This record gives sequence, structure tokens and C-alpha cells, in this order.
Amino acid sequence: MGDRGKLKIGIYWAASCGGCDCALLEVNEQILDVAAGAEILLWPCAADAKYADLRGYKNGEIDLVLFNGAIRTAENREIAELIRAKTKYLVAFGSCAHTGGVIGLANLSTRNEIFTTVFGAEENWPRLESRVDGERLHLPEFLTRLTPLDSAVDVDYYVPGCPPPRQIVSDLFSALLSGDLPATGTIFASSKNLCDECPREREQRKITKILRPHEQEPDPETCLLDQGFLCMGPATRGGCGAVCPKANMPCTGCAGPTAKANDQGAAMLNTLASLVGTGEEGEDQLEAEDAILAQLDDVVGTFYRFSSATTLFKGRYRERNAATG
Repeated sequence: MGDRGKLKIGIYWAASCGGCDCALLEVNEQILDVAAGAEILLWPCAADAKYADLRGYKNGEIDLVLFNGAIRTAENREIAELIRAKTKYLVAFGSCAHTGGVIGLANLSTRNEIFTTVFGAEENWPRLESRVDGERLHLPEFLTRLTPLDSAVDVDYYVPGCPPPRQIVSDLFSALLSGDLPATGTIFASSKNLCDECPREREQRKITKILRPHEQEPDPETCLLDQGFLCMGPATRGGCGAVCPKANMPCTGCAGPTAKANDQGAAMLNTLASLVGTGEEGEDQLEAEDAILAQLDDVVGTFYRFSSATTLFKGRYRERNAATG
């Protein structure tokens, strides 16, 4: 047990790459304040805690848990439910916990299709129960569909980003250590879109060609969309300081949809449709605009890279996956 009066916090890693754990250290010397003011009871990435230890805590004994990663397996869901019972405040930390993240794109395929791609023939697929060297091995069920954290349990706060940017993580730690946490449901990011904090000059020019950064180096002063680069800024929450556009790279949407957008991809497609144009009229104009949009060779991967698990169309994915495994 730690010093009396210290906060009790936890950090958990579900279906994710682990980058969110690394992001916690980007607050530099503030991490020393966290260490002084809080006792970390759970952090599988850094300490070999056991699930039995977690089950041993009283309900609500842990003050706050940062949960990064999506719900992909039955184990992810079970531990999310257990952590929810043991903690006062649960934080969806990072894109995977917030909106499903990049790995949510797996929902475009059925479970059987995923297993075939990864393991090949069905006889090579993993089994829930098996024997290895005489020992019984149980694997968690691979769920039909990947979902964000709040599909499994109630979430108190959201910290978006892939990984969450330093300033947002710092704001969370400051609120935690001061005891001045905001109203539950708060997303630790700007309610406005990324364009609001991007320093580039935007004129809302018509797009006549869709470009990618490897094809042409962007002008560092001009709006990337004005140049024809697919920047998700108009449909993405701000709060990161527009770090990607400042590095001359388009925003890919990792902070999730803005407060006013129910569907990030649909919002961006709507923006793009208003910008595509050639100056021509009539059928020639429509054909020319169709030709421009035809340059989009991965609509879902571009506009739903981090939010496909929360798209308004997810019901169709669920029905398809349920029908075909």
C-alpha cells in the first residue's frame, strides 16, 4: 500500500499497439508529480500484476483507471467490466478505446475471413480449448466485432488521439492531481475542429486533383485541402495543436469526430463534396467531378481510419458478421 492520502490509479492495455502507454511519459517532468501524488495499483505494461490482485480490490477502491485499447476479445470485455466495478472514474484513453481506432477496420471483414488471412486453413485456426504438453490451455473468445470501450461499460472521460498528444495528457493529469476533474462525459480535447487551431491559410479553393504527400511535397503555408491533399481537419476534434499539419502532413482524424458530427467519415465526405469542382457546367461538370472522386481508392480507410467501429453504418457490419462468423 502507498502513502495515506495518495490517489490510487491504474493503467490497462486491451486491444491496442501499446503506444498509449508510451504517451504517458511524454508529459516530461510532470510524471514526477504523478508519481508523488498517486500510487499505481495496476499497469501490466510496466509491472507484472495479476488479475487476482485486481479482483482483490474493493469496488470503487481505485480512484481512476486509464483504459487504452478496444474490446476485441472476451477477455478484454471481462476485464473492462471488472475494472469498471473497481474504479470510481474510468477513462477511455486513446483512439482505440475512444472510437475503436485503426484496428476497427477489421470490422470490414468477418471473423472467419480474419482467421483465414492470419492463420490460413481452418485446421490451423486457434481453438478456445486445447492441450499443450499435457496442460489445458484456454484462449479468450475472438468477438464477432471490435468495439470501443463504452460499448462494454460506462465511461466517465475520453482522451482521444493515436496516441493522445502531450498537452491533452498533461491536462488530464493536472485535473486529476488537483482534484478538479470536469463533469463526467467530458472529452479532453477541443469542441471545435482541427482547422480552428491550424496556422495554415485556407481559401476553400476548389479541388481539381486529389494528391498524396508521397506524390508531391505540400506547400507548408497553404491549407492542405486547398492544395488537394486529403486532410481530415474539418471533421476532426482539435486539441493536439494541429501537430500533423504543422509537420506538413495531413490530419488523419485520430482525435475522432467533432462535437457536432455524428459520423466523422460522413462529415468529411460532405466537406469534400462541397470542394470538388472544375468550373465547368452541366454533364461535363458532373463527369469531371466523378473523375476526381474516383481517385479515392480507399474511402473507408481514408475517412474512417480511426472511427469505423463507431460509424452510423456499424449495424450492417454487425449483421453481416453475425451471419457469416
